[in-house]
Amino acid sequence: MLERIQKFREYLDYVERHYLNVQKAWLEIKLQCNGKGFRFLDDDFVYHSIAAGVKAHDLSKLSAQEFTQYRQWFFPSEGEEKDKAAFDSAWEHHKANNDHHWQTWTKKYENHPYADAFVVEMVVDWMAMGYEFGDTPRQYYENNKDKIDLPQWAIDLMYDIFDCVCPVESN
Repeated sequence: MLERIQKFREYLDYVERHYLNVQKAWLEIKLQCNGKGFRFLDDDFVYHSIAAGVKAHDLSKLSAQEFTQYRQWFFPSEGEEKDKAAFDSAWEHHKANNDHHWQTWTKKYENHPYADAFVVEMVVDWMAMGYEFGDTPRQYYENNKDKIDLPQWAIDLMYDIFDCVCPVESN
């Protein structure tokens, strides 16, 4: 029982680190991309939409539909079997309740006039993951782009952001 409580704490610590890393990534994007003509920084509505999304980022991970299922999948206690059906259900809930996941915004909001806000928060999420796991959002995208279905305008915006926050080093 004590080990399971420790695993809950480990997972909660991970969620908190991710949340703080999201705040850090948003700040980094704002600083690195400032003055470079990005609409998401110049348009008050888009800017505040992203800021609100960043403040509420991934809060569904704390919900009854996700918390235990994710903890059990990523931080199982000794001898605890992973429940794939529970994890899959949690993942579907997560995507449906977090518009920064490309699987959601490309279906619901691709033609929305402010869809770039979702792209920016997606990059923020990837940056935050990179802080934890040691890669950049550019590396993440390039390693996974065969599985990520994005419209060309979003890819172009992402690479413009990548050029600000993780430029390719030339030799």
